[in-house]
Amino acid sequence: MNRVPGDPEHARRVNRALILDQLRRDDLISRAQISRRLGLSKMTVSAIVSDLLEAKLVTEYGQGLSAEIGGRKPILLTLDSESQFVIGIDIGTTNTVVAASNLKGKIIVQRRVPTVADRSVGRVIEQVAELVGIIRADIGSQGRTVLGIGLSIAGLVSRQQGVIALSPDFDWKDVPIGRLLSDAVGLRVIVDNCTRCMARGERWYGAATGARNLFFINVGHGIGSAMIINGEIYDHNSEFGHLFITKSEVRCDCGNYGCLEAVASGQAIERQGSKLLGRAAGQLSARDLAEMARSGNAIARKVYAEAGRYLGRATSLAVNLFSPEKVIIGGGVAEAGELLLESVRNEFSAHVMPVIRDTVSIELSSLHMDAGVVGAVALALNEFVFSE
Repeated sequence: MNRVPGDPEHARRVNRALILDQLRRDDLISRAQISRRLGLSKMTVSAIVSDLLEAKLVTEYGQGLSAEIGGRKPILLTLDSESQFVIGIDIGTTNTVVAASNLKGKIIVQRRVPTVADRSVGRVIEQVAELVGIIRADIGSQGRTVLGIGLSIAGLVSRQQGVIALSPDFDWKDVPIGRLLSDAVGLRVIVDNCTRCMARGERWYGAATGARNLFFINVGHGIGSAMIINGEIYDHNSEFGHLFITKSEVRCDCGNYGCLEAVASGQAIERQGSKLLGRAAGQLSARDLAEMARSGNAIARKVYAEAGRYLGRATSLAVNLFSPEKVIIGGGVAEAGELLLESVRNEFSAHVMPVIRDTVSIELSSLHMDAGVVGAVALALNEFVFSE
């Protein structure tokens, strides 16, 4: 977050977020060190730290070394890691993951269970509420406060309203899931699209730490994307999976033909692999095909290489337009690793502008299948700790 001029209250919120972020990055730090690193006055730092101490977001921890011989040793500060927590939830079509994190983003306890077969709103909320209760019991309630919940889920999501406008994966429309979950568990809830959460998680704790501009691609059953621009999440839908990428008459779930998702997603890999191997629909998963490819099956390797080429070609379009520092590929299909990534990089290099190509790295998610829940934790921390 950048310091910007404006009204005093806005400046205080920005400075508060900067100080908290500095405390998140440093285990122990003095007020003077914060002042020097952020370029803020000692008076500003002291006033904000006093508020943070009163709110019990920050604690004083012993003394550091004196800057001068014989000088007074400074009191060191640290984010509270014992009494205040947030909860992150990632609701997927296969699994639901719930985790509790301290204010530094360290996950203390995590639970992963199959998502209920009954995808009605009421039943999903019921399952999630049960898991939240279990997690709260896991961390213990005495002297410990849960500040709020970050929720990651697929679909067209309005973070500000806490509403899922449309989720094809769950067949939901206009669901006020934030309010429904908040009523069920008695905690504040912030909701966002799963791919934006994954991108946020990678920037806070994963392969994109420190990157100011990031393009994140989520390759699972479908293909989603998210952008971070100048350090801030692009808070609109990014439909990378629906770029027109081939003249092949392959119909996409969106109703159009030739979309990236129709030829490079998990369902596309499963469909093509089953077709070429003479298997019935549903017999082979993308993971099955990856295992076959690693074992030397030429057809399975060809299917992954073809999907990677389409993905690399589409990535070159996005990078030529946006020119991020990093492209991170996550989601279940990305677990295939080099089976997918090699052809992605080769096709990308063939189509992206050379002057841009050398400034962009393409990597796999370092958070793997935990990217969604880690991103939900980051969402909750940003909403209920760093931005208040």
